[in-house]
Amino acid sequence: MTVSDYIRQKFQPFGTISEADLLDILSDAGMEANDELTAENRNEVSIAMTRFIPSLFLHPQSVSENGFSVSWDFDALKDYYLFMCKKNGIEPDAGAAGISTITDMSDLW
Repeated sequence: MTVSDYIRQKFQPFGTISEADLLDILSDAGMEANDELTAENRNEVSIAMTRFIPSLFLHPQSVSENGFSVSWDFDALKDYYLFMCKKNGIEPDAGAAGISTITDMSDLW
C-alpha cells in the first residue's frame, strides 16, 4: 500500500482530503506519494497526520447546495485527534480542538 493510499483511507471516515492536503502531510513526513508504507516509516506518517488534523477543524461542518448536503462529525474528528496525540506523544493543540483546560490561579488571590 502506498503512503498516500494509507492517508486517504485513514481520513475517509471524516470526509475526503484534497490533493493539496495530502501533499502537505506527505511533505511533513518527508515522503513521496508513491512511497510504500512500511513499518519503518509508519511512525513518521502517523505524526504528520496528527499534526495536520487541526487544520481540518477550520473546514465547515456542513455544506448544503441545491438540495444536496454533506456534513462532517467534528466530535469524532476531535476524539481521533486526541487519540492520535496520545499515541504519538504529541501535546494536543487545545485551541484547535476546542479542549477546555482548567488552570489553578488560586495563588493570585
